[in-house]
Amino acid sequence: MHTHRVLTTPQVAQVAFNSQSRAVQRMRILTGLGLVARFRPRRDRGSAPWHYVLDTAGAHVMAAEGGRNTDRASVRRDRQLALARSTHLDHRVGANGFFTALVAAGRASERTAELGEWLNASDAHGWAEFHTRDGLIPVPHADGFGRWDADGQSVAFFLEWDTGSETHRQLRTKMQRYVDFAPTLVGPMPWVLFVFPTARRETHARSALRSVQGADHAPVATAHLPETHNPENAVWWPLKAPAGRVLLSELPEVGA
Repeated sequence: MHTHRVLTTPQVAQVAFNSQSRAVQRMRILTGLGLVARFRPRRDRGSAPWHYVLDTAGAHVMAAEGGRNTDRASVRRDRQLALARSTHLDHRVGANGFFTALVAAGRASERTAELGEWLNASDAHGWAEFHTRDGLIPVPHADGFGRWDADGQSVAFFLEWDTGSETHRQLRTKMQRYVDFAPTLVGPMPWVLFVFPTARRETHARSALRSVQGADHAPVATAHLPETHNPENAVWWPLKAPAGRVLLSELPEVGA
């Protein structure tokens, strides 16, 4: 939670519990102890789940377990709870939910499958900077970086979580950065996964992404993911492929 800033009750359950009721009970205890703080964003329709952030005491516990000193001002309840008013809250929670859904899919799978790596946006940017041979090329600012391991197959990826607010010009700019970055990378280029809120948005966005010169130089796949769909499923539509969706674990075969 310290790394990814905020998780909702369903996301906490996906990561660490077998039921949401158990997650609610445990998080209520942790909140009472001052280890985490919680808030519920206001919604025009319906009610939002509880959102949890690390509280000051929780930061001290984590620091003690890691053998580090903690600056009390570095984690303050008021600053943490200010996320409730952030215009980026839904975007951050949505991106985190993508990864927690993969964690849950791995835990529930009868196959050998797991989310082997999960980096937040800042760490994903650092990963890209570390692995490039050309420091003059602008490094993409992804919403996260991950690695999905299933049945002996691994697929590394950058996540681009789209809420429908960006213009096609902005999408093309993002795509261009990945196209320019790919040749400078030390090692294979991770897949770039664009996730859209609706099928219509995905269809229109694919046209914008394909219009970027050199788009074939970066492995890109798109999906639209309602809450009921798991990102490990056959929801991924490679940009190079004319039709047909594949499993997340099948993307390396498509790239080959």
